[in-house]
Amino acid sequence: MNLLKKNVNSIKNGQLKKQLLKSANDKIEISIQESKINGLPTLILNGQYLYSQYNPMRDAETFIKSQLDPNVNVYCLFGFGLGYHVKVLLENEPNKRVFVIEPYLTCFKAALETLDLTDILSHPNVNIYFLEDISKLNNLLNELLEYKVKWLIPNPFVKALPNNNPIKHILEEIKIKEMSFHRFSSLMEKNFWNNLNYMDITVDKLFDLFKGKKAVLVSSGPSLDKTVDALKELRKKYFILAVGSAYKVLKTKGIEPHAVVISDPQNEVYRQLAGLNLSKPLIYLSTACYRAVRYHKGLKIAAFQKGYPKAEMYAKQNGCQLVDTGGSVATTAFDILIKMGFSEIVLLGQDLAYAKDRSHAAHSTSGVRVATDKRLFSIPSNNGSVVKTTRNLFVYLKWFERKIAETKHIIVKNTAEQGAVIKGAHFVPISDIVSNAKKLTEFPFDETIKSLGNQ
Repeated sequence: MNLLKKNVNSIKNGQLKKQLLKSANDKIEISIQESKINGLPTLILNGQYLYSQYNPMRDAETFIKSQLDPNVNVYCLFGFGLGYHVKVLLENEPNKRVFVIEPYLTCFKAALETLDLTDILSHPNVNIYFLEDISKLNNLLNELLEYKVKWLIPNPFVKALPNNNPIKHILEEIKIKEMSFHRFSSLMEKNFWNNLNYMDITVDKLFDLFKGKKAVLVSSGPSLDKTVDALKELRKKYFILAVGSAYKVLKTKGIEPHAVVISDPQNEVYRQLAGLNLSKPLIYLSTACYRAVRYHKGLKIAAFQKGYPKAEMYAKQNGCQLVDTGGSVATTAFDILIKMGFSEIVLLGQDLAYAKDRSHAAHSTSGVRVATDKRLFSIPSNNGSVVKTTRNLFVYLKWFERKIAETKHIIVKNTAEQGAVIKGAHFVPISDIVSNAKKLTEFPFDETIKSLGNQ
């Protein structure tokens, strides 16, 4: 019996066996070489070594042992590779479930032809998924919400994916969230328990409240300098939701948004709003800086997010709806606006790129940084030119595009002329937005939200 057949016969999952019988159409470059120290095979995908060229097993051991978490019940590993990561994980966590996501059938077959993997393939705790498209990945992500999940995403496996692969952007988004959670976990927990004491209402009380109305999401990108004055003309017709870092920009212009949203767990959020006498409603992520919430003078609206176990548990126990965060305050705000029922969302200051080497609008509390990072790369802008962006901003860009594609019933307009092109968010000059607003009737947004706090 050849090695491939032996491995396939050990697989208990009938669907997985059927997938292996299909002819692979992966447009990838793959090769297997002997490692230089012990001769174990190592895998090269699209020119990227997935493991060390010298000792692939030690490479896998180092990565897995740095990621072990006694508090989770499921590990989700991206990339089967040659099975080294799975093998080490099972040795260290024999009683926990392991979900493996493999995007390339060709790569998996190559592994089955190279090594005896029957102990992994037949293991009752191992589930392997081929996720060749983004919809299947999203479905799996939804399934995993009920578990305490630890994501294992080796950097070489992500680097091997082409930049146009949508799965790559989701993985990078997950990595950003995981890194943030790991870095700020104790702070987030402290914020969470404190913030429960301060909330007046939960954000889902606003959901579907403004069906058919229009909203403006104000972020602090460089283009806000050119568009902020228009808010004076829009405020009575559009619901204005500003991120915390943009509020000072509005304040200097004598403009009050209908609400401000914050999400960062760090004290920087408190400093963004300190001394500005914000009295409008504050929508805050459950793990946002508790000092900013504590000292807020207006209505305090708590938002419980997907992906944070304590928030998910609280929401389940109290019948609250969750929000998607997307990794940034702007993406969080966008999801909230969608759930509030608006038929049109206008983006102000959502550049997702640098403009003339500036990262933020003047007077923004995020500062106006000069773009000198060599890791910046070029993307198209709304005026046909090329602008620079960062990997993190690009991940948020792809999040916006996915979310817009999922909510085709909502019109999204982008006013950032020199900002990044966001597919689905058509560029519209701010002057056109103002002109069209004259035809709209006024709506009592302030009074509507205030009434919720009085209930």
